[in-house]
Order: sequence, then C-alpha cells, then structure tokens
Amino acid sequence: MGKLLVTALAGSLLLAGCARWDSVGGSYPHKSSLLPNSQIKLSETISYSLEKIVLTGAGAWILYNIYDPLAPNWEVVEAKVADNVYVLDLKMKRFHTGGSGEAMMVIKRRAEQLRRENGFASYRVVDYVEGIESSTPIAQRYAQGLVQMARSNP
Repeated sequence: MGKLLVTALAGSLLLAGCARWDSVGGSYPHKSSLLPNSQIKLSETISYSLEKIVLTGAGAWILYNIYDPLAPNWEVVEAKVADNVYVLDLKMKRFHTGGSGEAMMVIKRRAEQLRRENGFASYRVVDYVEGIESSTPIAQRYAQGLVQMARSNP
C-alpha cells in the first residue's frame, strides 16, 4: 500500500507543477495538447491515436500496480512471544481474485516451517481468529493465529 501512496503523491505533485504552463516560457505550445496529434497505423483500415495508446498504457500500468497479480495474497507478520509460542498476523491484499479461505493453511504452513527451523517435534494452533476489518475505502480480511511448539510429541 505504501507504493500506491508514493505513486499517487508523486502524480499529484507532477500535476500541481503543471498547473501554470506560462511559467515555463520558451517556444512550448501553450494552447495545444501535450501529446502530438498523430496516428499510429497498424493496417490500411486500423489506426490509433497516440493519445489513446498513451492513456491505455498508463491505465494498464496503474491497474497493475494497484492489483499486483504477482504479490502473495497474504502478508504474514510473526512475533515470538515466548520460547515456544508464536503469534502470526495475516492481512490479505485489498484487491484479490480468491484466496479468502487460505488463512488457516498459511498459518499451518508457516508453523510447520518454524517447527522444522527451530528443531521442535510438533506444534498446535492454540487460538485462531479471522474477520474483516472495515476500513476506508476498502475493507480488508485479516487472520491471527497463536501457535505453540513442543519439543517432544505429547
């Protein structure tokens, strides 16, 4: 979400800087479009204006950066609260296509990794909570798991 905020802020500053073209001076065409009025011809009957191509590319770039299809669905933050107890906080990305029921699987996968990395014999999920955090402008799914590790099997 920080990338989106920085991008929006940079775009706002750029637009604010372009508010007064008369300060630029020189021979820049003050009354015409920023993009030249030209066509890109694909065939005898198909052509697109440069403006449409640039706007389509910009729109696709913005959608890709907001949606980010290659990012994992869940952001995991773990905290060690005791020698053998971990709290796993999960937040789902705001724009997703599925994965709402994956939270317990993600917690168990991370618990298994922690068990192997730290030499524990077993683990158990002591507490598990999930819900939806209503925030502006878009709600976000969250989950939290409390995982206890054991040195020997009970």
